[in-house]
Amino acid sequence: NSEKFLCVHVVLYCVSRCPMMFLWRLLFVCVAVWESHGAGQRELLTITMPEVGAGGVKHDDYRCHSVQLQPVDSYIVQFEPRVNPRVAHHMLLFGCQDQPNTRQSWSCKNSGLICGLGKKSQILFAWALNASGLHLPDKVGMEIGPSHGINYAVLQIHYGHPEAVSPDELMGEHEALVLHLTREKQPFIAGIYLLGSTSAITAGKEAAHVDIACPFGGPNPIQPFAFRTHAHSLGQVIVGYVVKNGNKDWELIGSRSPQDAQAFYLAANSVTVNPGDWLAARCVFNTQAKAHDVHMGANTEDEMCNFYIMYYMVNNGRSL
Repeated sequence: NSEKFLCVHVVLYCVSRCPMMFLWRLLFVCVAVWESHGAGQRELLTITMPEVGAGGVKHDDYRCHSVQLQPVDSYIVQFEPRVNPRVAHHMLLFGCQDQPNTRQSWSCKNSGLICGLGKKSQILFAWALNASGLHLPDKVGMEIGPSHGINYAVLQIHYGHPEAVSPDELMGEHEALVLHLTREKQPFIAGIYLLGSTSAITAGKEAAHVDIACPFGGPNPIQPFAFRTHAHSLGQVIVGYVVKNGNKDWELIGSRSPQDAQAFYLAANSVTVNPGDWLAARCVFNTQAKAHDVHMGANTEDEMCNFYIMYYMVNNGRSL
């Protein structure tokens, strides 16, 4: 700020006293100083779900709310959830290229249609079970803006058991997510790689498991630095690996019970995922009390098997 202040005063002094060529050069330097200060400054964007009100949502309702982002390229460097865990079962933030819906909020249980039919969505953040926020590592940011195909942000809230909350508590409730942004280009860009399964879970077992494995195609190597697990009430533990050298080497990314706060936790090891490696996960469930197989689904009574990998890679203009 002191440099900007000095620039303004020197320019004003020189307007009637300095040669025109010197004045133009001075203006060029001052513009560069001004832009560099602006680029490094943090901006806050608060995305707030409109008030649902007493009776406004029912058991297992999913509601979405979208905001148009500024038409400039930016980087998210911190996520700050402001959520009442008694009201919200989980929260997801998606990025969309086009406006997904013109309504203030809408029903959106099918996450595959968040950005509209046939439109690609990008997961930017996930929260559940009273988890904390996330501060990305230094020099790492998540890209948004016109050049990155993300012009709208969509906040999705799953209201698990709103009927268990008093009307007074539900009235005036506004779940929100605060994004900390910078316009300064970050040397590394962050992203989320999600492993998920739709397989049914065998009933009557103490440790029924579901496995997931996907080949990683690149083109960039990625560095997982955090992970997050997500399941419902039957989930016992979820573990994720990088598999190298034709199934010979299994390197642990992380392991956690989905009954803990479903935050992003630091990866267990410093591992690099290269094109040709595989990403694998196993979800373990206790289904002893179930007489019939349990299906994956969006409702609280269903189950989920998700392993989120948050990674960074070199910001060289290439994307996954």
